[in-house]
Amino acid sequence: MLSQEAMQDRYQRNIVFGVRIALADGQDSLAAVLGAINAADARCGIVDMAEELQGSVIYDLQVFTTGDEQMAGLSKAIEAIDGVELLEVADMAMEMHRGGSTVVESRIPIESNTDLRVVYTPGVARVCLAIKDDPKLAREFTGIGNKIAIVTNGTAILGLGDIGCVAGLPVMEGKAAIFAEFADVSAEPVLIDTHDPDEFIHVMEKIASGYGAIQVEDVKAPECFKITRELDKRLSIPVLHDDQHGTATIVLAGLYSALKITGKKMEDMTTVISGAGAAGTAIADLLLAAGVPDVVLLDSVGVIHRGRTERMNPEKEALAERTNKENFSGSMADAMKGRELFIGVSQPDIVSGDMVKSMAPNPIIFPLANPVSEISKDDALGAGAAVYADGRMMNNAIAYPGLFRGAMEAQVEKFTMEMLMAAAQTLADIVPEGDLLPEMMDPETHLTVVEAVKEAAKIPNAQPVQ
Repeated sequence: MLSQEAMQDRYQRNIVFGVRIALADGQDSLAAVLGAINAADARCGIVDMAEELQGSVIYDLQVFTTGDEQMAGLSKAIEAIDGVELLEVADMAMEMHRGGSTVVESRIPIESNTDLRVVYTPGVARVCLAIKDDPKLAREFTGIGNKIAIVTNGTAILGLGDIGCVAGLPVMEGKAAIFAEFADVSAEPVLIDTHDPDEFIHVMEKIASGYGAIQVEDVKAPECFKITRELDKRLSIPVLHDDQHGTATIVLAGLYSALKITGKKMEDMTTVISGAGAAGTAIADLLLAAGVPDVVLLDSVGVIHRGRTERMNPEKEALAERTNKENFSGSMADAMKGRELFIGVSQPDIVSGDMVKSMAPNPIIFPLANPVSEISKDDALGAGAAVYADGRMMNNAIAYPGLFRGAMEAQVEKFTMEMLMAAAQTLADIVPEGDLLPEMMDPETHLTVVEAVKEAAKIPNAQPVQ
């Protein structure tokens, strides 16, 4: 069964616990436990009778909470119920990642010594010598053609910041699990423990020969721009930074859908983006490539414009040269006036209803900051937004498994803007009526992206991803 909406999102309770209780025979206390969950303002998901024992019945409950403090209060309330024994409270995120979320397994059954000598020595030597004579055979006779390096230094992990590459490893393993589940791709986390972008590039360049593609992940700006750009330049395999290009692809897909819903046109989409880091920069570039006439970006100082000196760097200076055609300067409120599209990849609660009201009629609002958006859905729609989507709705994982699988099947050396645009367009084309993006849990979503990327790979003189 497809999950159209995560229960965490439905309940607005993101921390999930498994609760095991024992109900004494003759006691009808389950209703009291459910009542305690409700009274604590938590939410109950699955309720499962685990086993029957002499004198008691064991139940497992799935409980959605706002966090540890709420769960601690609920535990005390359950313990106070007559006829109920609280046996265990398990943090489901911790339990799911116990032992890691991925594992390397053999594709070849080894059931005899004969099998062993074919898979390994002496039989494997024949394969080695064949690849030595013709290196292109590595794609056919090793796993390289279906193997991705998910590479990070841990400097921009989710919304947690620079927590180090080992602390960020559960995220990389989660990405690997998504690749395996939705695109049948073997992905391997690669941790490069350095803050020096040149060292990062050097290390990855030296080990890249064992992979068919590279996904740069959770590396902070501006270093991520140099790392991705240099790896793409030096290597003959496709390189993509998911925080940049995966995000941009999903935003463009959402925009294509929003245009169908509103009847607006791409050439009219005057756009303001809050956030001029990795995601904001890539979104701006892809929207411009797709036909958006102009984009104005803001950071914590204000609008990025030519001639600005405060908190600028070479990446922002280059961004100013290719955006903001009128060289507008000012605040967020100034920038939003009269514009058709707002995209946020920045900070929570920085957009007001009055700012939305100042935009063009029926604007499109994509506030993607996590876990709290730049403006809430109720406030945006109440101020006249025609379409609203936040970061939970615009999940990069809808795009990147198919992007990588398609690029590797096409055996391209580079990702192109045309591939990203094709992926975005095909996602918008398969959206069920009334939705903005297709269902991630549907395998057809990812297969459709694969085919779109492979077709786009045939386009001559395509524009390389920036």
